[in-house]
Amino acid sequence: MPEHRCLNCDTAIVEPARFCSRCGQRTDTGRLSFGDVVRDLMHKFVNVERGPLAFAWSLLTRPGSVAREYVEGKRRRHYGPFATLVVLVGVTALAVNVSGFQILSQDGLPSAPTNLFQRHFNLLLLVQLPLLGGACAVLFRGARLTLPEHMVLAAYALSMRAAFLALVVPLAYLLSTSAPRSGQVYAFWAAWYVYFGWGASQFYPGPRVQSWILGAIAAAIAHAAIIAAMLAGNAAYETLAVR
Repeated sequence: MPEHRCLNCDTAIVEPARFCSRCGQRTDTGRLSFGDVVRDLMHKFVNVERGPLAFAWSLLTRPGSVAREYVEGKRRRHYGPFATLVVLVGVTALAVNVSGFQILSQDGLPSAPTNLFQRHFNLLLLVQLPLLGGACAVLFRGARLTLPEHMVLAAYALSMRAAFLALVVPLAYLLSTSAPRSGQVYAFWAAWYVYFGWGASQFYPGPRVQSWILGAIAAAIAHAAIIAAMLAGNAAYETLAVR
């Protein structure tokens, strides 16, 4: 029988051990499933081998590599992607709501539905996770990954984006800026496409330039989908208002 080794630290596993004797990771760690997503959200957020600043630097400089390591089983090295996203989205939504920064003012919606989306900005951020993961699953279907595994890259990248917004919104508030300018919005989305494409080039196998381009396209598709959903919500709102 082939020797069973820990996916996190490569230590040989002595059957029937349930946890690695060296790092403590479960010995039955395998392909990601939706059950793993739930366990990740319920797990203690700080049960990792590195500090938050080192982890943040890793997400900034090599998001795709971090996601790849997590998918391959090195899960005690990093904060869980889904718990990280939920926490940072909560912080970002709190910053937006407390400051009153009109972050959606350039999306072309009337004030009433925009205010509604603004109040539930956390949900608006979280719904992008399955959209972005689904776009990656379609464009990178040759990678033979499960949807939750595609969503790992999406969750880490969206976490970094949420962290950026959580820092920028209070700064804008201190500078007495109530809403972003259109040029700033375009620059933000362009930077997001480039960043996610870069992460995809690290995460997916194959030519890096091709993966970079496909990753940027996936980010654009998810962005277009959320805008379409907002416009549909606006149309529904106007219909109900007329009645």
